[in-house]
Amino acid sequence: MSSAGADILDRLAIVMAHPDDEVLWACSALRAAERIVLVYGEWPGAPRITEGRRVAMAEFPLPTLDWLAMPESGVFDSASWPAVRETEYGLYPHPALRLLQNFNPQQYRAQFGKLRAILRPRLEGFRNVIAHGPWGEYGHEEHVQLFRVVASLAAEMGFQLWVPAYVAPKSEALMRRNLRFFGMPTPPMPIDAAFADEIAQIYKRTQTWTWPDSYVWPETERFLPWVAEGLADGQWATPADVQRIVFPADYDAWRRHLPWRREIARKVLSWMNGRKVG
Repeated sequence: MSSAGADILDRLAIVMAHPDDEVLWACSALRAAERIVLVYGEWPGAPRITEGRRVAMAEFPLPTLDWLAMPESGVFDSASWPAVRETEYGLYPHPALRLLQNFNPQQYRAQFGKLRAILRPRLEGFRNVIAHGPWGEYGHEEHVQLFRVVASLAAEMGFQLWVPAYVAPKSEALMRRNLRFFGMPTPPMPIDAAFADEIAQIYKRTQTWTWPDSYVWPETERFLPWVAEGLADGQWATPADVQRIVFPADYDAWRRHLPWRREIARKVLSWMNGRKVG
């Protein structure tokens, strides 16, 4: 591995939102991390998932796990994708785009400060931290918020923040908007497919796996270094440095069953936010 690839593994912590995010978006670095923080546990109104996560976390194969078990805010898919409204605390959750029963935008906003306070002592002394990107990989509001939290601590505490170089069509516009804050990626880092499957099987047994069962990990993955002040043209990462997530053909079939009024509202809000961004 080149010096850039080796450097990211030095005194490394990984901070991910939901149990299974760590194996999906940072599998190549899991064994090297000195601490793996997973934020969410409770899914309000879904006791089966909440209890399943307790069992899964108890079976997690690495002793470096630090599970916070915080309640989710239920804001998934409530931003006006693909043209979202970025905020200090993450993305603006539109009440008109509520998807989940546990939708709680007030909690989502309040969690920014809570997470800063909880994560600050946990990240003390680390040189490198891998967290979600500002486009949330495939486009998840809680992923974006966690990036905002960790990025604010990076500026304060002096560690290097890295994000997974993954993107989906839903999140591509937001990725392109933010790439100027990211330097050149690490060299490809190999993913241990057997280890990935071992962890995935824990989630599948406990019925807490949130990803398609047929998902196949890429052979390698890369990470982008965050530069708070931004970079000059020619110095920052390009869309070609970010690999596309490979979904099953029917991955988005559930969207066809959403209320048509909601989809019209999403398109209108996305158009309005796109005009504001320019």
